[in-house]
Amino acid sequence: MRPFGHTLREGEPVTGPSVIHQVLAGRSAAAPTDQAAMQGDLRLTNAELLARVDAAASFLLASGVKKGDRVATLAPPSLDFWITFLAATSIGAIWQGLNPAYKRNEYAYLLEDAAPALIFAQTDFDTRNYFEELQALAKPDIVFVPLTKEPLSAVDPRLYPGRTVSAADLQAARASVEPEDIAVIVYTSGTTGQPKGAMLSHRAVVQTALSNLAWMPAEGLKATVCAAPINHVGGLNNVCFTVFAAGGRIIFFPRVDLTKLGQVNFSERPTYLVGGPTAWAMMIAAGADFAAASFYKLIVFGGAASTVAQLEHVRRTGARLSSVYGQTETTGMMTYTEEDAGLDIMSETIGKPIRGNEIRIAAPDGAALQPGETGEIQVRGISVMSGYWNKPDSSREALTADGWLKTGDLGIQRPDGNIVFAGRLKEMFKSGGYNVYPVEVELAICEHPDVMEASVIEVPHDKFQEVGHAFLVLRPGSSLTGDDLKAFLNDRIAGYKIPKSWQILAAFPRLPNGKTDKRSLRAAFQPAD
Repeated sequence: MRPFGHTLREGEPVTGPSVIHQVLAGRSAAAPTDQAAMQGDLRLTNAELLARVDAAASFLLASGVKKGDRVATLAPPSLDFWITFLAATSIGAIWQGLNPAYKRNEYAYLLEDAAPALIFAQTDFDTRNYFEELQALAKPDIVFVPLTKEPLSAVDPRLYPGRTVSAADLQAARASVEPEDIAVIVYTSGTTGQPKGAMLSHRAVVQTALSNLAWMPAEGLKATVCAAPINHVGGLNNVCFTVFAAGGRIIFFPRVDLTKLGQVNFSERPTYLVGGPTAWAMMIAAGADFAAASFYKLIVFGGAASTVAQLEHVRRTGARLSSVYGQTETTGMMTYTEEDAGLDIMSETIGKPIRGNEIRIAAPDGAALQPGETGEIQVRGISVMSGYWNKPDSSREALTADGWLKTGDLGIQRPDGNIVFAGRLKEMFKSGGYNVYPVEVELAICEHPDVMEASVIEVPHDKFQEVGHAFLVLRPGSSLTGDDLKAFLNDRIAGYKIPKSWQILAAFPRLPNGKTDKRSLRAAFQPAD
């Protein structure tokens, strides 16, 4: 494989492409016959992918799509997702992903808020006709393009109107795209109200990927499997665009099916994996043989803290491991743990910021705190969003006048420079006057060998005002009790941090991005007798 660009050396500034299409054009020029992406039996070279993107981009122009217009795609992880994303952003349109897991009211809100001019929609996925469903919700002037089992091709009848667009017109549209233009709107998961659309610029998408290449080993970026939802930065940027910017190959798979994904992994031998504690728990419970997955060369994980016990399993792959941190508003992952970090550091911290970003731990008044003090994680640099779509007040609340993004997450900077993730600012609660950070308690609980997952919320208490209530997913056959866990935790965390009640579930409810849905957990809370 001949990667596009090169891996940055320590101390070297971030250079290279400044808009998304330059990455595809550069790949095609440098290595036209190298594989770019695949789905099932269809494998596309860089040149073949570029031809399909050109056809789709010309079609968008012929359909009246202009710079700044929104183009939405409703599809599983697929070539159609990647082609429409690359085509729309190449001409200055703003791309928006729609998740097949969403319900009718969620689509209604997103279509009303983003007001796309054109929608590519799947017609036949999992027995649900999304094409007809979105047509019933959308305004009558929206152009609809059906997506079927056959991915869009360069000579696809669905794209025939694009033949009227000249190569010069296509080039002119692409030449008008600037680094600070908005490339993508990615909606937050909406755990605290209606989702907000984070506006991510071409600069943020491209430079975040290139900055991550500065620390990632080149052998780890040759190929990856994407089974992640297309409407989150995890799938779009952390999985796909990072590997794409390195010249690697993307293997699209439409759903999370561990058995079939395992077959794909062992046949295609991807080198890069983005995971997290939920995935590790599922794999460990399924008896996965991590040592057999020695084809992985780089495994990054985040979303929540992975326990040392989980990472002991994962490192049997022999891959380099790194704990990362990011959110929608930071264009995905923008921290990493260094190569020599031990499992304890990877479990306890999110590492340090990638080049081009800086992090401070801030007091409520914005003042930077000293190492060891708990405050809000704030980020400034190349990865920060441009604001929220149609929400200027929310944008002003999230971004300071001098460019710091207030993440709403709590952190502590250690003397070694690594950042400890202490949980969501809104999840911290006081018990008897003491601050309790649920993520710390969850990590301690998950050290017990019978616990697969834990999630802690605050509940009212007559004496202490608030106390912790723990939801647990146990290993099959476990007879672990709350008293057992209290005894286990007595030697690990202070008494005021230990949950006063426990609730065992077969599985946690999930948000579309795979994270635990704490709002649903709160609704499932059952007071102890």
